[in-house]
Amino acid sequence: MSSAALTAVQAATVAALTGAMLWVQSGSGGLFVRADLAAWGAVAFLSLFCTIGAFYVQNAAVRRTSPTRVSLLMGTEPLFGFALAWMLLSEPATLSAFLGAALIVSGTFLGLWVERLR
Repeated sequence: MSSAALTAVQAATVAALTGAMLWVQSGSGGLFVRADLAAWGAVAFLSLFCTIGAFYVQNAAVRRTSPTRVSLLMGTEPLFGFALAWMLLSEPATLSAFLGAALIVSGTFLGLWVERLR
C-alpha cells in the first residue's frame, strides 16, 4: 500500500471514529456546529496540514528507515507529546504521568532488546 493510500485509510478511520463518538455522546445535534469562516478555516488547516499532512510525512519516512528506528520513533512519540505539553502548555507532571512515560520507554527498549535477540 502506498503512503498516500495508507494516509487516506488513517484519515478516514479517524473521521469515522470521531464522528461515531460524537454521535454516541451528543446525538445527531452534536454533528451540527455553528461557527464563522475563521473557525472553519482553522479546522481545515489543522485537519489537512497538521493531521493528514503529518500522517503522510510519517508514513513516507517510516518506509525509508529501519524497523528498529521506526519502533523507537513510534514507541516514544507519546513521551515527546507529554514533554512538549509540559514545557509549552504547562501540563501537570504527575506521578502517574511519569510512571506512564517510564512504561512507554521501557516497553520500547524491551521490544528492541527482544528483536536483537532474534
